[in-house]
Amino acid sequence: MNTNKRRTGGSAKRSGGRPLRRPSHASPRNAPTSRATRATPNAVFKVDSGSAVIVASECDSAQPASVRPFRVLIAVHRPRYRGRAERACGLVGWEVTSLLNKQDVVGQVAKQPGPPDLVVVSGDFGRQRDYAIFRAVQPWRKQGMRLIGMVADCQSPPADYPDSAPEKLCDICLTPPYTTPDLRAHFCRLYEEMRGAPAPPAHSASNADRDDEPDD
Repeated sequence: MNTNKRRTGGSAKRSGGRPLRRPSHASPRNAPTSRATRATPNAVFKVDSGSAVIVASECDSAQPASVRPFRVLIAVHRPRYRGRAERACGLVGWEVTSLLNKQDVVGQVAKQPGPPDLVVVSGDFGRQRDYAIFRAVQPWRKQGMRLIGMVADCQSPPADYPDSAPEKLCDICLTPPYTTPDLRAHFCRLYEEMRGAPAPPAHSASNADRDDEPDD
């Protein structure tokens, strides 16, 4: 009997007493996670050649045009002709960006702080049809950008765009052969028209005098 009373009393005490509290845990919503606090070096420290050029240009955007770097964008499909255009632009104080065939010409032109001074585009760059890139960058010509086209035929427009002959879309339209001295002469003439001063010298004599590789 005593054993039963003891068992009953103990059971009543457990059932009538305050329930035990379990240790509380931080809510998952408020708990810090490694994803939220982990540093992301790529997002913070990523610097590529394109952004470096843009930052330098933004710092100089308040300066007169004669002081700012002369910027050139090259979008030429064939590596041989692309190399000639790059060598032709190898002048002191010029900032030259050369794109590969899958990169976006229009996106580069539209970037801040404004369009490049010169844009050199070949008719076969980016597998464009009907000179689509030439037509897409026309609005920036009104802002002073000069467009140089490298095409097979400057006078014949696409069948679907009768008003889009390359010679009408470009400030200078060039047909093969393209040589480094000829390209440099055109670029320097545009520089003198835009800046009102003689074009600067080449970075080195070897770069200026280097012979072009023979065409096929």
